[in-house]
Amino acid sequence: GMRKQEVTASEIKMDPVEISENTIRYKTQILEKNVELIYLFSQNQLAKAAYKLDDNYLNSGHFLNTYRKFKAALTQKYGPPTKDSTHWLNDTFKNVSHKKGLALSLGHTEYFASWQTAVSKISIRLKEENYSILCLIEYWSKEPPYLAGEIKQADFKKEDIVDPF
Repeated sequence: GMRKQEVTASEIKMDPVEISENTIRYKTQILEKNVELIYLFSQNQLAKAAYKLDDNYLNSGHFLNTYRKFKAALTQKYGPPTKDSTHWLNDTFKNVSHKKGLALSLGHTEYFASWQTAVSKISIRLKEENYSILCLIEYWSKEPPYLAGEIKQADFKKEDIVDPF
C-alpha cells in the first residue's frame, strides 16, 4: 500500500478536503456524478479506497439508476461480478417495479455486487443508512491485515483505484 504522502502527491488535480490520522478525503466526479473519494490507511499504508456518491436526489429511483451506471462501468472494466445480489428485507414492493426507489429509501432493499482482481476486492453497494441513501464503491487490498499489520507496497496498486472506470 502507498503511504499518505504518496497518495497526496499523486492526486495532483485535487486538493484534499480533509486529512486525518487514517483518512484522506477528496471531492471529485465519476461518470458526471459528484463523489467523495476516501483513502483509508492502516499504519500509514493504504488499505482501502472508496467512492461515495455525494449527490442528493429527491426521487430515490435516481440512486438506483446511478448504481446501475456505476455497476455497468465496473462490469465493463472487471468483467461480470463474482457476486451480484438484491436483498429484500421487506417484500412489500418487491413485485412493483415503479416502487423500487421507494423500497430503497424505506430500507426494504439493498443492492450489492463485487469483483476480484489479483490485488484487490472491489464492491459496490446501495442501501438506506441513517435515513439517507448510501451508494459506495470500495477497493480493498487483498492482503489480510486490511486495517492492521503490515501491508506490502506492491499489494495495492494505485492505478486500480484512481480511475475506477
